[in-house]
Amino acid sequence: MEETMASEVGIKVLNPTIDPNTERNLMAIRPESLDGTTIGLLANGKRNSVELLKHIYDVLKENNDVTLGIEENKGNASRPCPGDILSNVADNCDLVITASGD
Repeated sequence: MEETMASEVGIKVLNPTIDPNTERNLMAIRPESLDGTTIGLLANGKRNSVELLKHIYDVLKENNDVTLGIEENKGNASRPCPGDILSNVADNCDLVITASGD
């Protein structure tokens, strides 16, 4: 990867991309079946994120014995999820689905 790109007017333009660090990004353990699980829904605050999550849950419910646990909306897509919301869904759900709307 080239660190900088040349410009005809003499301005140094930096390349803002980085290589991903896959060693730190571990995948969550997947359940063998969704049957009997309590599902949490965590919207990111964007328009339609709540509706998208409800639709995903409805589709999962058609083919699996699942229960809806916690529905939360972190309220701001550009900010991290508050710790109390994370604790609530972690303590009350077997798995959590997140979504970004628009």
